Amino acid sequence: MATQLVDAHGRRVRKLRLSLTDKCNLRCHYCMPLDATFMSEAKYLQPAEYFEVVSELCEVGLEELRLTGGEPLMRKSFDEIALLLSRLPLKKIGLTTNAVLLDRHLDVLKQARVEHLNISLDSLDATTFHKVTHGNHLARVLKNIELAKKAGFSVKINVVAMRGVNDHEVFDFAEYARNLDVEVRFLELMRIGHALEKQSSQFISAAELMKNLGTRYQLTREVTSLDSTSFNFRLSNGARIGFIASESKAFCGQCSRWRLSADGIMRACLFKDDGLSIRSTTSGERGALYRTLLGMKPFLRPAEVIHPMNAIGG
Repeated sequence: MATQLVDAHGRRVRKLRLSLTDKCNLRCHYCMPLDATFMSEAKYLQPAEYFEVVSELCEVGLEELRLTGGEPLMRKSFDEIALLLSRLPLKKIGLTTNAVLLDRHLDVLKQARVEHLNISLDSLDATTFHKVTHGNHLARVLKNIELAKKAGFSVKINVVAMRGVNDHEVFDFAEYARNLDVEVRFLELMRIGHALEKQSSQFISAAELMKNLGTRYQLTREVTSLDSTSFNFRLSNGARIGFIASESKAFCGQCSRWRLSADGIMRACLFKDDGLSIRSTTSGERGALYRTLLGMKPFLRPAEVIHPMNAIGG
């Protein structure tokens, strides 16, 4: 597998989202139901399997890795996996987390070269936070974000914007971004899994959010890479704000990402249910699977997706 993975549209696989578990200690209503069931831990890929697969992909052009879940910090062997993967020649290693357990792992994350944290935080208000997540951890999350900043991590805050739920908090987040010197990114509510039943009524577009922010701040566009999922702005108050418009302005045409689920299903697209299992395969067999997967990656945004977000890693 010496040749880089490039599809018919010229999109090179540079980034991998690696799901370590489908479990989560929150129950965000757009992600999973309160009575969610999870796969048996016996189905999880083992640390050595993750290492072998990611090592192979590094040989064919993989540059960036993001550890996801579920909530990845709930994986019992998280520290072992992170330290193992840090030995690979990756340019960038990141983590997507709800930050509830973040303080327990900051030292290991430093050792494992995990420098970039994407933290899911849909509200700065305790009541709304509980309404969305069914958890009472807002104070802990905010404290852990501050600890991460003080420890020198690059922090981005991901906010799933929902009409009638938290869209009124855009100004609060703009001030939070400035005060804490973190980038806040507003994500459109996607037609995936458990969110399907709420998406039509709670959807608010990135364009509308930008318009709302524009009533109070001047927005100056910033340059981003061609395969970036977000378009970013600097506000007149100094805040860094981004928008991920997965529904209204899909980025499929430039996407450079694959996703590997905790049970070994490799997917070329977040918005497609189908994928290929790499469990119990040889290196040669995986090479053939990857070539097949290149042809499964759509150029245009597919329709709604049934599989749950927590199972594949956002």
